[in-house]
Amino acid sequence: MRCMPAYQKEHMMIRMTLIAAATLGALPAFAADTLTFQHGSNGYQSAQDTMIRSNETASGSGQSSNGDSRGTNFGSLDYVSVDGDDGSPGSKPNQGLIRFDGLFGNAAGQIGAGDTIVSATLNIHVFDVGSGFTLHDMLIDWSESNVTWNSVGNGVQTDGVEASTSALFSIGANNSSGNVPTGWLSIDVTTSLQAVQAGTLPGFGWLLSPFTAGTNGIDFRSSEYDTVSLRPYLSVEVAPVPEPASWALLGIGLGLLGAVARRKS
Repeated sequence: MRCMPAYQKEHMMIRMTLIAAATLGALPAFAADTLTFQHGSNGYQSAQDTMIRSNETASGSGQSSNGDSRGTNFGSLDYVSVDGDDGSPGSKPNQGLIRFDGLFGNAAGQIGAGDTIVSATLNIHVFDVGSGFTLHDMLIDWSESNVTWNSVGNGVQTDGVEASTSALFSIGANNSSGNVPTGWLSIDVTTSLQAVQAGTLPGFGWLLSPFTAGTNGIDFRSSEYDTVSLRPYLSVEVAPVPEPASWALLGIGLGLLGAVARRKS
């Protein structure tokens, strides 16, 4: 068999390198994009948040005249309280609920069916320090306009039926100290959003459950707060999934570059 002259080998390697570079250069850029969902911002109007209270002798914001908050809805308030004991005698907890609807779809600003969720972060603005809480996936449907402590049956239970048993996130401690400072608090909910996209979670948002002895309640701005920029928001980083043809081009390009590297060695 005749050997290829050295100059022909060199020309072939140059041609293969150019073909491989052109192939890779033809691939589209799969840059991640960040979507932000905040009630009243950029046309988004589908966030819901509220608290449910267990104190039957309560008073204050949003409270009915009879003092029993267990059947009272607090969805119109501009804040959410998460407290292990919001009354006297003790063991009168407040739970928080928050959700973002309309996240998935084909409209501009939505998470598409072909998008990969790279990360997702829930952000709340704390204005009153508190003991802390755990965050759980909600498994039952609810609406901020009518949910109460009684309507979900003595508060939401983290029993795997009403809310997930395991916590997605935990902050603070089971005491009366101000463990959670004021300002923005960011919570990683990536696995939760990925499960909603996959259809293994219903997408009913999250429960903020206080520690049993977390008697220093944490308060944060709700989606009804006047200043839109301080309302809760969900930040989701997404990247489009490459089409099969793009994967094929990538494979060809990498294969050619590998061949070039082997010939040069």
